[in-house]
Amino acid sequence: MSQRFHRRIVLPLYLMTCIGGVALHVHAQAQAPEYGGSGFGEFSCLVEPGRQATLSSQVPGVIDTIQVEPGDRVDAGDMLFTLRRNVELASVALERARADYAERRVQRNQRMIERGMLSESERDEIDTEMRLARMQVNLANARLEQMTHRAPFEGLITQRLAEEGEYIDATPVLELVQLDPLRIEAVMPLNAYGAIAVGDQLTVELLAPVEESVMARVRWVDSVIDASSGTFAIGLMLDNAEGSVPAGINCRLGSLD
Repeated sequence: MSQRFHRRIVLPLYLMTCIGGVALHVHAQAQAPEYGGSGFGEFSCLVEPGRQATLSSQVPGVIDTIQVEPGDRVDAGDMLFTLRRNVELASVALERARADYAERRVQRNQRMIERGMLSESERDEIDTEMRLARMQVNLANARLEQMTHRAPFEGLITQRLAEEGEYIDATPVLELVQLDPLRIEAVMPLNAYGAIAVGDQLTVELLAPVEESVMARVRWVDSVIDASSGTFAIGLMLDNAEGSVPAGINCRLGSLD
């Protein structure tokens, strides 16, 4: 092959490669998302309850009373509903009577014990009976407490899913949500990874019906990148002591403070 013919082939290919490379570089720059040191652009997020629980019973039974209605605010430990507990109340009374008898028996034999008139086996039998009776009282009280259901955390009752007189067996009874603090989750682009750390404060723009900007603290940053979308998730906590921000509204992330 002549050198002139060789140059005719190679030179156009070289020019096409250079031009194509420049075009690809320009296109990549145009498509690359902009990211500043303190701004994340328009990234949508959702304000959710800090905690949410569907409350049921750990034991089957018939609902006796439900003390709350949707819209009621409760504190941790407040009684929410009870199951019928006639049998459990009778069991507690029975075991207490047995424990009282065992204690009286120890008292009656105390003088004989002090004088050494009882053998070791007899003393051990009396003491063991009293301890077992007390343990039976504790067991009966624990079973009685299982019939009473209390709020696991402070929050708002949003739904009532069962009624008094209804038999339940792992059946949802109430829905409880925590509104202080609130939880916010957002999906961030890959090039923001490393710029956000736990404890950082981010500006969050709350949309309708609140329409205001607030500060939220980063609680966690996902360590697993979604390879298909090139994104990762973050979670924030928003203080809501006054209860002015409802859960379920949309928001947008702003700048890093």
